[in-house]
Amino acid sequence: MIKFIKNVKKVLPYDRDEYIDFFGDHFYSYTEWFGVSFQLPGGYEGGNISETEYLEAYETWFKTVISQFGNSSLWTVNHDKRDLEWFPNEEDNLTNLRTLFEQNNIPDKFKGALVFTTDDLLMFSADLITYPVAVFNKEGWLYSDLDISHNALPFIIKISAHCNIDLLSTDEDLLMEIVNKNSPDVFIRRGFGCLPRGEM
Repeated sequence: MIKFIKNVKKVLPYDRDEYIDFFGDHFYSYTEWFGVSFQLPGGYEGGNISETEYLEAYETWFKTVISQFGNSSLWTVNHDKRDLEWFPNEEDNLTNLRTLFEQNNIPDKFKGALVFTTDDLLMFSADLITYPVAVFNKEGWLYSDLDISHNALPFIIKISAHCNIDLLSTDEDLLMEIVNKNSPDVFIRRGFGCLPRGEM
């Protein structure tokens, strides 16, 4: 089951405005978020990471994180700060995701969220974790990060345009349990939000 939802705030299990405020410049949010960034060596310093290298490192790890929540989970996928057109260009990439839109008669200019079952999210994992680096605006600037949120828990997987993936939650214990179970040596872990910044 995959749904296309225009009202993103309605399907998120957290307050999106407070989430954006917390990670903005002013920290006005009353909600505290904890975060751990999983990064490849060199990526944090601006090194060039190929798509092949990126997928080899992250895809299996991403699937493992998703799978531990069980098949009954639903996941909301949306642009992180504001709702944008899903496909602002006609590049020959993200084939499975573009086909999904076409098969469901959803225009490329659709703005909103996609809701996936765990099984469907696993099927589209490669396209979703490469989305931010595959989609650019006309000026060539980075388009948007993707947030993948669990339907019932305050847990977000942020797919970054900077070739890293972050795990976030308002529940520090939940976050650290997931982080500690899913920390292969290939990644450098860096805390942010309410966790101490820097390598963990």
